[in-house]
Amino acid sequence: MLKDSVGTDAGRIWHLLNEKGEMTFAQIKKDLKGKNEDLYMAIGWLLRENNIYSRVEDEKMVFGYK
Repeated sequence: MLKDSVGTDAGRIWHLLNEKGEMTFAQIKKDLKGKNEDLYMAIGWLLRENNIYSRVEDEKMVFGYK
């Protein structure tokens, strides 16, 4: 089920940001070796649930653990 896989990816991203600190999308993708679409959905879920934050630095979106 898609919801389960998005939830799994969200958990992986949340733990990665907790361990490594702020990261760009490219860094997250490289570490998790996921598909763009899956990672975008998981990041959206985490942002919507207020579990991570985002900001722009040097014209790149940076994500961090709350």
